[in-house]
This record gives sequence, structure tokens and C-alpha cells, in this order.
Amino acid sequence: MDIRSQLREMPHHTLAHWLPIIDCNIKFYGAHSQQVPYGWAMPEESHPGFEIMLIIEGTQESVIHGYTYTVEEGSILLIPPGFKHTNQCVSTEGMTYFSAHFNVDDPVFTLKLMSQHSQIYAAGTVDNRKMRVVLESWMGMINISEAYTSTDKMIMQARMFELFALLSQAADNEPESTTSVAASHAPAPTAMHYAGAIAEAIKQAFHAQLRTKESSISTVKVEQIISSFGISPGYGLQVFRKVYGRSPRAYLSSLKLQEAKVLIEQPELSLGEIAWKLGYTHLSHFSRQFKRWTGQSPLQYRNHHADASGDPVSYRSESSPES
Repeated sequence: MDIRSQLREMPHHTLAHWLPIIDCNIKFYGAHSQQVPYGWAMPEESHPGFEIMLIIEGTQESVIHGYTYTVEEGSILLIPPGFKHTNQCVSTEGMTYFSAHFNVDDPVFTLKLMSQHSQIYAAGTVDNRKMRVVLESWMGMINISEAYTSTDKMIMQARMFELFALLSQAADNEPESTTSVAASHAPAPTAMHYAGAIAEAIKQAFHAQLRTKESSISTVKVEQIISSFGISPGYGLQVFRKVYGRSPRAYLSSLKLQEAKVLIEQPELSLGEIAWKLGYTHLSHFSRQFKRWTGQSPLQYRNHHADASGDPVSYRSESSPES
């Protein structure tokens, strides 16, 4: 039973008014600003998360799914996950741009943005002006001489949520002077519906697994989840990859990695207990997978976090869930 359910059973909470439960993981892959000469170009690429670009000076030509678009000075370009694209400076005086990459595991929010396809928020529009404030705040935090503090990182995350709200509002309101990019290559509404439902079901099943008190290992069965919607696993895998640019298992792995980091940073939990919570029969299996994800073993990650925070390392780090 979660904390809200527990509180609802208390007499003095039965008439309370509630805000919604918010449960999502975010990833900020970083951002940079760069001045480039005429002819500068990036080779074709795609990303696991969203890319947002502000053209500060000059003009950029972007090719997304074979369609060519001109992004003028002051405009903002949003490219969703999985969209193959190239960017090139086409202004003779060169170009200055700011680019940031991020992701969020909220399927409803992601689908809302992807249903709008790639977007160009033209300079001077209301939505552009609002988003530019957030992007310029990030730019102002670029630091080349000192390490970023915990406060800096919290501020960056706060700005990210501001950007999420602005992007969501823009998608709801169909903003003025907004150009939809590569619409004909966007997933069909049915595909987006199933992909979103599968993602949400995987997320809910994973969180239920974390809360289980049973003695046996609980695992999230992706094929079973897909079949529960009355579609074949093959079709479910296909539409999920088309919409999100990765497989359902890769999405589940991202949830596990995020949760693993949070749990490992809690010294009172043994690594064996963490492995069990995440659905691994043996600690060695979890350790190998975590090292594939991060390049570090769980114990190395815990020690590094303890050194950075000044917290003592737990002596239970390598104990099993049964001990």
C-alpha cells in the first residue's frame, strides 16, 4: 500500500484535497553552445532522447527524414527521439547555436510531443520567447573553470521542468508560426496509442515489482504485457520501436538503471537486496548488467558516490538478500 492509500484510511485525511502522484525519471544528457563557420555540418544521427536547438546567430539547414527545413536566427528546433537528421550552417557569416539533449520516461508527455513531430518554434512567437528564457538560463550556467555544485544541478533540473511545461502547453495550444517537420513519417495514431499503453504498463509493472514483499523473485514480462492489449508481441515491438526509437526491453533497462542508481546510493541497502528488488536472481547477474550500463560495478558506483557526498560506505554492500 502506498503512502496516499495509508493516509486516506486515517479519519483526519478523508476530506483532504490531493495533488496527483508524480512518478517519472528525467535524464539531462548535457548541453553546449558553439560558434561554427559556413559549411559546418553534423553527419546523420539520431538520439535516444529529445534534442532542442536555439539558433542564436546565423541560419541552419536541417534535414529530418529526408525533408529539408531552414531554421532562422532566433528560432528553436525540437527533434524527438529516434528521428534521423543532419544539421548544417548555411549562413556565410557563420552560425552560433545552443543545443541540449534530454529525456523523460512519462509516456503521455512523450507521445504528446511526438504527435506534433519535430517542431520549429519561430523567432518572435510567444512560445519561442518563453522557451528562450529557459534555454538562455542554461546557457548562462555553462561553466568551463569550476565543477558544478549540487545546487547548480538542481537549478538545471528546475529549468528542465519549466521547459517540459512550456513544450506541453505549446503542443496543447497549437502555437502560432510553428512548423511541423516530417509529418508524413510520424507514427500512425494507432501505433502511438499502443506504444504509449505498453510503455505505461511496463512502468507500472516495474514499480509494482519494486514494492513486492514476496519471497520469490518478481520480473516484468514484456511479451505478456504486450499480449494483454490484444496484439501480437511482434507488432507491439515494432510500434514501440517506431514511436520511441528503442525496444520495450531497452525502455525497461533505462527504468532499472535509474532505480538502481537511487537504491545503490542508500547505504543501508545491501547490493544483494537491490538486485532482488530489480528482479535479478543473483547479485553477480545484476553486477555484470550494471557494469555494462555504467562501466562501473555497483560497489564501485557506491564507493564513488560515498566519496563525493562524504557519506560512509555500508559494510553490507556485498551481502545477499537472504543474509
